[in-house]
Amino acid sequence: MMRLRELGIRIGTRTPGHYNAITDVRGVGVGQAELVEDDLYTGITAVVPYPAKVKKRQLFVGRWALDGGDGMTGLAVAEDLGTFSTPIVLGPAAAVGKIYDALIQYGLGRDPGLSTVAGWPPLVVGIDDSGWNSPARTYARVGEAELFRALQAVQNGLVKEGNAGIGCGLSAFGFKSGTGTASRTLGTGYTVGVLVAANAGALEGLCVDRYPVGARLQPQEAKPSGPQSFAAVLATDAPLVPRQLDRLSGRAVPGLSRVGLLDSATHEGLVLAFSTTGIVLQEGEEDVVEKVRMEDETMLHELFAAAGEACEEAVLNALLGAVSVEKPGRFLRSLPVGNWAEEVRRYQQEKSQ
Repeated sequence: MMRLRELGIRIGTRTPGHYNAITDVRGVGVGQAELVEDDLYTGITAVVPYPAKVKKRQLFVGRWALDGGDGMTGLAVAEDLGTFSTPIVLGPAAAVGKIYDALIQYGLGRDPGLSTVAGWPPLVVGIDDSGWNSPARTYARVGEAELFRALQAVQNGLVKEGNAGIGCGLSAFGFKSGTGTASRTLGTGYTVGVLVAANAGALEGLCVDRYPVGARLQPQEAKPSGPQSFAAVLATDAPLVPRQLDRLSGRAVPGLSRVGLLDSATHEGLVLAFSTTGIVLQEGEEDVVEKVRMEDETMLHELFAAAGEACEEAVLNALLGAVSVEKPGRFLRSLPVGNWAEEVRRYQQEKSQ
């Protein structure tokens, strides 16, 4: 397992955060749980937007969806209010309903009222990993235990990539894939980070900093099958309102297209973006007063570019972090690292001259 920068390859011009991960955004954590059995290789990834010790908090959210976003729960409330207060959970599509119920239990455990500032509505994004896992087995085995294991494993530092959480059963560009993450810092001190579940892309479309790597690779004999999809969760500490976060979600998509994850064969795709600092709660003499902060248009375009860079690098980290998997009669190998890395470094050097 490795990361793109360990190969001496950089994407874009902006500086990554300390971990080069979504957790570089202060307060954001990631928890993952795997379920590995003879006939099942899947898991759950949870992005937790604020520390667990905080009982109530409301954050602004926006989204972009290739297919309307039907694969996500809580969509109507999130769109109407532009806010959420729950972990964002990426799980296998066949078990979305069970994860949803478990996330309600988690919210009730934190606050019996389960209001929109304390866990309602649950945000669960289904990723179809049926190319590797039986939906019937997934439905039977994935649920409350896996969700609570993921939430109990939340960390605010390094994020495991590749075959981690929902990444267990994913493939991209004809190779084993999974989850990947990256971040960028801005001169203003703001940070934007992303976590991507990569489950799409044709080999011939795979590019690294626009260099056509896929065209130089041989496809594996047993190509993975199943729906082509992806999901990305963007976090930033820049104070943005829902409409701005909608735009940030959409402007992150070019990064996914540049690497080749989003193409004409992609069935489903979703990008969620949230701000950790848009809503400020102040204790008044009689009640709690909510104030809203937002950045101007100039700053937005810098965030757009940073989000695109982070998304592109996160997909490549998902591929490089993945480990080959095998079942009786089936084999899915990881992306080989050969001459293409040297070719990309040479290409980037020539481009910079």
